[in-house]
Amino acid sequence: DAGDTITYAFTVTNTGNVTLTNVTVTDPLVSVSGGPLGSLAVGQSDSTTFTATYTLTAADVTAGKVTNQATASGTSTHGTVVSDLSDDALNTEDDPTVTPLVAAPAIALVKTVASITDTNGNHITDAGDVIHYAFAVTNTGNVDLTNVTITDPMVTVNGGPLASLGVGLTDTSKFSADYTITQDDVNAGQVVNQAVVKGVAPDKSEPTDRSDNNATNEDDPTVTPLKAKPGIAIVKNVSKVEDVNGDGLTNAGDIIHYTFKVTNTGNVSLTNVTVTDPLVSVSGGPLAKLDPGVTDSKTFTAAYTIKPADEVTGKVVNQAVANGKAPDGSTITDDSDDKNINGDNPTITPIAKSKPILTKTALTDQIRRGEQASFEIVARRVMFKPARL
Repeated sequence: DAGDTITYAFTVTNTGNVTLTNVTVTDPLVSVSGGPLGSLAVGQSDSTTFTATYTLTAADVTAGKVTNQATASGTSTHGTVVSDLSDDALNTEDDPTVTPLVAAPAIALVKTVASITDTNGNHITDAGDVIHYAFAVTNTGNVDLTNVTITDPMVTVNGGPLASLGVGLTDTSKFSADYTITQDDVNAGQVVNQAVVKGVAPDKSEPTDRSDNNATNEDDPTVTPLKAKPGIAIVKNVSKVEDVNGDGLTNAGDIIHYTFKVTNTGNVSLTNVTVTDPLVSVSGGPLAKLDPGVTDSKTFTAAYTIKPADEVTGKVVNQAVANGKAPDGSTITDDSDDKNINGDNPTITPIAKSKPILTKTALTDQIRRGEQASFEIVARRVMFKPARL
């Protein structure tokens, strides 16, 4: 291919009947070394005096051959100059010397991540961020290529086509592409893709290559790892207290109604999201899927009937747990908070306390000294509305 050298040998024969002097060889393609020969006798051949070398060009390889012809000249004893065009095999013919060059068109593509724009500014490569790709196209064959293009099933490639790409040359500035990361990519933990480059050879064939991530002789896809940071949070609130006995107090027999807000605080989608509570049976769920940043406040509910024992303690205290499955199969959990997603404070409902009161009443109106008296003692409980906790 281009840059290689052809070394030529010349055999000059005196085919006449007189001795020749000042024998020379010229070639329009190359500079011939050696000579002139002082004399060349009748029937004599010389194959060592003249040589030449030629360095192949890209145009030669594109043409598929090198064709040339030399001329031998000599002067007879009568002063006549005789000459002959070279042949490639015989003294009696004048065929040019042809060196066939086999065209081997080839192309290679390297696709790399030039940079990533952190669109949401959270310092994590996740959904919404943009990957900027760079492409390096190299002509690895021995002929020039034209109409060089790049296609990519994942992105629209900007730039091109290249009008021409010489042998051994690399272009790193013509093509580029951008890709916006999706939530599915983050769930998968990576972005994987591969581009294809194509060019047109002089013989109209179209050499192609699948991109590699760092080398021209391989076809590994370009992989951008995405770090998963699963997270979940739950807030448990009292939506209302049902005053079953109608006494205007929160006490035994009344029903506390709870609501739950479950938020995906991570950067990957969660599946099979559930809420459990040791105090109550939670209704609703599981959630099939909860995407990052999404809060569900309608799926899960619960109700609790206040017990007499709760009146003794003066409050109902409990805490729920949210669970979700991350894409890697791990289970993410969080203890509920009563106000915000960043805390883990239990939910407290104050209960009215009751206090026993004894009353003593005589059963007779008048009692004389020394007489036996009878009394009735009545125990009752008085409810006190608790102070706000």
